[in-house]
Amino acid sequence: MKKTLLILLALAAGTTALRAQPDSLDYRGDYYFAKRARQERETVHSRNIVMLGNSLTERGAWADILQDSLVLNRGIGGDCVAGMTARLGAIVAGKPRALFLMAGVNDLIFSKITPEALLGQYERLLDAIRTASPRTTVFIQSLLPLDETQNEEYFAGKNARIEAFNTLLRDMARRRGLDYIDIRSRMARDGKMPAEYTVDGIHLNAAGYAVWSDVLRPYLPK
Repeated sequence: MKKTLLILLALAAGTTALRAQPDSLDYRGDYYFAKRARQERETVHSRNIVMLGNSLTERGAWADILQDSLVLNRGIGGDCVAGMTARLGAIVAGKPRALFLMAGVNDLIFSKITPEALLGQYERLLDAIRTASPRTTVFIQSLLPLDETQNEEYFAGKNARIEAFNTLLRDMARRRGLDYIDIRSRMARDGKMPAEYTVDGIHLNAAGYAVWSDVLRPYLPK
């Protein structure tokens, strides 16, 4: 049962959840390793811009959306902060010029980890990037809101956790001298994801990606 559920988590990339939520999240499984292997066949180079994240990142055709062939998509559906840290080596080995990070929503939805504890994991990820590739410019992207009514059993109350974590991310980015990109405020309405931006309460449709990309463009390296 547990194995089946973990596979569903990866495939649905966050729309199904563990009923008995763990204190931290790490469900790297067959999908994660297969997708990671395919991505790592394409070597990262110093001119690349890397989009690192989970299914929200994975589902975006970023090179086309941002009209830049040097943008690489390193999103994996269902991934968590621990999973991104584990696959970081092949990314920072190429010393990319910029990295846009979107991480943490699966941890907050599918585990009981506190926003403060998750921030500790997130900062260790940032430390690993800085150590291996200090010239890479890192951009911290806010987490996006949810439409809790579309998957109420699992999403109910999670916007509050996301908002609390975004506050920690913003303060942490300021402390580290990193750019914090507030996508949430451009996308949220009445504190939640508007129906016209989402296909299932968490994943985005074309209109949602249009909003996201509009927010990102001013930050793209020239």
